[in-house]
Amino acid sequence: MAYTRGNLAVQERQEEKQSAYVEKTKVIKRRSQLPQREKLLYLMSVVFMVIVTGVVGMSHVHSYDLNRQIQATDRQISEANRNIDLLQVEKQTLEVQILDKAKELGYVPIENQNMIHLAPVSGNSGTSGTDSGQND
Repeated sequence: MAYTRGNLAVQERQEEKQSAYVEKTKVIKRRSQLPQREKLLYLMSVVFMVIVTGVVGMSHVHSYDLNRQIQATDRQISEANRNIDLLQVEKQTLEVQILDKAKELGYVPIENQNMIHLAPVSGNSGTSGTDSGQND
């Protein structure tokens, strides 16, 4: 042993011999499997999300269907209003045509002076026992 500056604890270094063959090892990390409860928790959360998505989707489908029905009803109402307008115009033209046709056929309009007024007939007339000529 060599004396190195008064320290007797120092040992000589041995030269390391390098071998021609270096063993290489590959560390394989194996993932541990999930516990059964955790798998069940994941599965239930996925099922829950699918159900929530389905419910939201169905509500959108329902609102779309209601909107479509509202639009169809609005179209029917506007078409009915157009038909009413056409029929009112036709009614007015027919009223005018009736007056023209009546004048053409020789009918005269009724004057207020020539009107005949009849009193309403009550159910009890003086001829209760006589045959009225109607089929009973």
